[in-house]
Amino acid sequence: MQMPHRFRRALLILCVMLAGASFVLVRELRRIPDGHLAVHFFDVGQGDSALLVSPSGKTVLIDGGPDLSALEALGRALPLSRRSIDLLILSHPDPDHFIAFPEVLRRFEVGALLLPAIQNDEEPYRALLAIARERGVALVKADPKRDIDLNDGVTLDILWPPDPVPSMEDNDASVIVRASYGTGSILFTGDLSVKGEETLLASGIDVSAQVLKIGHHGSRFSSSDSFLAAVHPRLAVISVGKDNHYGHPNPETLERLTKAGIPVRTTAEEGEIDLTF
Repeated sequence: MQMPHRFRRALLILCVMLAGASFVLVRELRRIPDGHLAVHFFDVGQGDSALLVSPSGKTVLIDGGPDLSALEALGRALPLSRRSIDLLILSHPDPDHFIAFPEVLRRFEVGALLLPAIQNDEEPYRALLAIARERGVALVKADPKRDIDLNDGVTLDILWPPDPVPSMEDNDASVIVRASYGTGSILFTGDLSVKGEETLLASGIDVSAQVLKIGHHGSRFSSSDSFLAAVHPRLAVISVGKDNHYGHPNPETLERLTKAGIPVRTTAEEGEIDLTF
């Protein structure tokens, strides 16, 4: 006896709904904290944005990219029920580092916004601060004397810049932070240039890390031989736009990395890059 058409149609709809529910369930299960530190380098084109998810599920977003791509990536990386971010870190007040931040502040409950010592008076940046104040978000100045402990094994070491900030270019006053968990560590360098690297190394600060987020999208004027030797990473990650008009990552920078025996991954080639510690 053949099943009536309306029953076949209802059964098909039910199967589709169950498949969709199963997909969402699997997706959400993958986003449950699993006792590891997860780092997602978002593909935001010619800019920077990376999400850290701690072993207990605390979230830290370092930079917000040049457009709203980071906001879309957050939607894919976080559970559907997650509407909060514990900390935003702005490494540098150039637009390619924070354009998504205002919308993140509007759509998520944000615990605090960590700001660089050197700021600017341009409208996008002033608007960001205004939205943060309007939302009641704590504004915290980056201070190497006050590292951040997430209380689940993850520590955010604020390495740079010193307080007070010496006279230097804005890029070289980028917030430099090292996230550590167990024996794993990753160094975020903002838009630090070779000159800033020299000043940082001269201070005697330990910059060693397993993973290095290359400064200034792989510019020719970043990642000197001496800095790479001091960090001594096992992996370098470059956040960079495909076919960008700056020519990043610069061939000279890639050559220095190759000479140092450091494998390189770029968002231009791979899209989002996910690491687990």
